[in-house]
Amino acid sequence: MHDILRAIMVVIAGALMILPAYLNYELFHRLNLDITVSMSISLTSFALGILIFILVVGKEKIEGRKKP
Repeated sequence: MHDILRAIMVVIAGALMILPAYLNYELFHRLNLDITVSMSISLTSFALGILIFILVVGKEKIEGRKKP
């Protein structure tokens, strides 16, 4: 169960890291939002994706094992 939840969170984090490019285009061109608003929404989504990925994977696995 824990591994399934972890896999789902990694997929969500990946989507939040990839989705901002599409979101930026849609928000700016179709909804006619200001470019700064569109970019800030995209940047926030990307940052949330990075944070979720770090929380799921763990700081130790990202940094690697410390050599004695």
